[in-house]
Amino acid sequence: MKKILLLTLFLYFSAINAQISFEKGYFISNNGTKTECFIKNIDWYNNPIDFKYKINLNDSDSKTETIKNITEFGIENNVTYKRASVKIDESSNKLDNLSTNKNPIWKDDTVFLKVLIKGDATLYQYVNGDMMRFFYETKERPLEQLVYKEYFVVNDNGGKTTDVNTFYKQQLYNNVKSETTTLNEIKKLEYKKEQLVKYFIKYNHLDANTVKQNSSNETKSIYLLKIMAGISSQSLSINSSQPSGYTNAKYDNKISPKFGIEGEYILPVNKNKWSIFMNLAYQKYEDSQEYGIITSINNGQTIQHPSEVEYTNLQMPIGLRHYLFLNDNSKIFINAAYVLNLYGKFTLKSSLINLESKSENNFALGLGYNYKNKLSAEVRANLKKNLLREYTVFKTDYSTIDLLFTYTIL
Repeated sequence: MKKILLLTLFLYFSAINAQISFEKGYFISNNGTKTECFIKNIDWYNNPIDFKYKINLNDSDSKTETIKNITEFGIENNVTYKRASVKIDESSNKLDNLSTNKNPIWKDDTVFLKVLIKGDATLYQYVNGDMMRFFYETKERPLEQLVYKEYFVVNDNGGKTTDVNTFYKQQLYNNVKSETTTLNEIKKLEYKKEQLVKYFIKYNHLDANTVKQNSSNETKSIYLLKIMAGISSQSLSINSSQPSGYTNAKYDNKISPKFGIEGEYILPVNKNKWSIFMNLAYQKYEDSQEYGIITSINNGQTIQHPSEVEYTNLQMPIGLRHYLFLNDNSKIFINAAYVLNLYGKFTLKSSLINLESKSENNFALGLGYNYKNKLSAEVRANLKKNLLREYTVFKTDYSTIDLLFTYTIL
């Protein structure tokens, strides 16, 4: 199993080095020159400040351009970024960091804005971490931010309540309003990408289906529910720190079935290469030996005593997974997880002593192959954990290597 794990690691990182992720695009320099090229599409979550490109797809080395030299760049049928010098409000919307100032606190900055809808009124987006801002411009109105700000209101007793500055609604009512736009329509408009895009599509008299088709290559969230089955190779040893009366013991490696379910949320960033997953799985280990960890000393001789061990485990790994696409249908992945033991009961029985304990949590690493988001095979190594954490004189080394298969049902 360990050899398989090492081999999979080797293949994974070899494929990373061989992957090509450059797509047909262009950029416009400060002097107005438009250059056709191939741009490395990393499906930026945060608005970028630079990008890598190749003039020819088979060039061995890529070049980098920055916001200092480029006024606009784009990837065909995917995304366009336009450089702009803007006033931007960077006030936090996190409850712990809200200010008591209702008004935006403007900062001058030069950024690449993502073009969402282009027309008589153009809508832009800017994202940096947990901060999301929208900008707009029309033929009559220069580029400016649509204002939305959460803030604290302090009453006479010093208590605080939250309120929201929704001046963006007034901006749209004044500057991006057609004859069919109603006041109630703008009142209901939330400061969210989907709703603002829909509003600007209507104002520009665009075909929603055409806009949807043109943005079909944008990364979207994917939710998956899978059933899981496999086998687990389990190893167990028990050590004692007591100076006399006990010895160490090693139990047999066991192959046992493992089954459960998995939920996966594929993140809408970086070309769907990242996901968060959660398993719920059950497995069992049991063994009995003619020797045990319990011994007695009689006239200087050690007397062995039979022992039995049993471990039942309902675990819930929660982790992060990274995909590497081999082609449209196939991808390999690597993941890391923190394994919560929702129910893990370990018992040791012998003629001299009975022990019972709950196990601790642990970490797991996995590598695997996925086909069409439907079928997956994974080798997962669960790192060692102590099954006798409630006893100071005993410690166990329990670890497993799993071979897991999943099938997507939803």
